[in-house]
Amino acid sequence: MCAVLHVISDRKRHSLPLFDALLLSARAGADVIQIREKKAPSLETYQLCESLMQACANEGLNSQVFVNDRVDVALSLPTAGVHLAAKSLPIAKVVHLRSRIGWTGQIGCSVHSLEEAKAAQEAGADYVTFGHVFASSSHSGIPPKGLSALYQVVEELSIPVIAIGGIDATNIASVLATGCTGVAVIGAVLESERPLAAVQTLKEKLKQHSGKEKVSWITRGLKA
Repeated sequence: MCAVLHVISDRKRHSLPLFDALLLSARAGADVIQIREKKAPSLETYQLCESLMQACANEGLNSQVFVNDRVDVALSLPTAGVHLAAKSLPIAKVVHLRSRIGWTGQIGCSVHSLEEAKAAQEAGADYVTFGHVFASSSHSGIPPKGLSALYQVVEELSIPVIAIGGIDATNIASVLATGCTGVAVIGAVLESERPLAAVQTLKEKLKQHSGKEKVSWITRGLKA
């Protein structure tokens, strides 16, 4: 299995209407669409996830829909996964909840250091996103972590590591060379006036990569 592509939503960074851009990303083969609505009411987040999941189902698309932070939304639909941030519920608590209710979604989290990555793995996270790797408008003024730090995290962890931060078609090859499981993007897709073509280009870069990810992406509850 080749490295995977995560497309993350951002209401402040999209050329087309957000739902349209996300659906086009799914049509182009994005492996994961993560709905990140930091300030939206829970109902709006729920409705966006539900609408996208239904549209993907109607068209027979394989993209998995994850939701950022909102464990309640993730479990009530249910989505294919939940991505936790620093101020979200503790990973171990969400892992325990998943076990209690029999939910099959993945549990991921954002990390910004090797120590955080190790702690997330120990707590039971299924995967982590590490960054920001390159300079990014999402983290303006904060120095990027760089490829060496990404490589160290990939080497030390036994769960998938998804790289994030300033990644696009011009630098994705160097990111994949670290052995990471995949990449997550926002601007490289959503800020494009042609998100479908942008995703297709990134997916082609993933397929062309001659190396191999250290840990393959695993889909919980579904055939990988």
